[in-house]
Amino acid sequence: MNDPVIFERHFSDKLGISLEIPQTWQKIEKQYLDEQTEGYFYPAKLVHNPQIFIKKIVIPDAEEHDYNFAELADELLQLPLQKLQPEQFEIITQTQTKVDNYPARLDIFVFQSPDVELPITQYQVCWQNHQTVYGLIAMVESTEELQYLPIFAAVAGSIHCEQ
Repeated sequence: MNDPVIFERHFSDKLGISLEIPQTWQKIEKQYLDEQTEGYFYPAKLVHNPQIFIKKIVIPDAEEHDYNFAELADELLQLPLQKLQPEQFEIITQTQTKVDNYPARLDIFVFQSPDVELPITQYQVCWQNHQTVYGLIAMVESTEELQYLPIFAAVAGSIHCEQ
């Protein structure tokens, strides 16, 4: 995949966003995802193909505040830790950022699950558009992270909230 990456804009009525995905990536069929999630993968012929998932969560009025996105980021960060020993998990970066001018948090970390023979690098960014919180989760084998982290960042940077 050393050729230049060509992106095309995808519109998701389900999520209320548009984003640019590399042309060579394929959409994950909806029977494998819940109603508020979309996903894409690159058929890279790796043991674990690079993947991107975007999830939408609508926050009830009584629970809405300015930092729902940070709570989601913390929850997503805790998921792999439930099955791992501390030495199997390393945070590479945590950064406050913006997605389409909305407050966001970017986390990049590496983990090695006992049921996976290779370390996985996860790129996740969570952001909030009023009562809607989104999480973009992208994963790739850590040996391929230098090639795919810029793609994940380009996808995240291309997101436009339609609402």
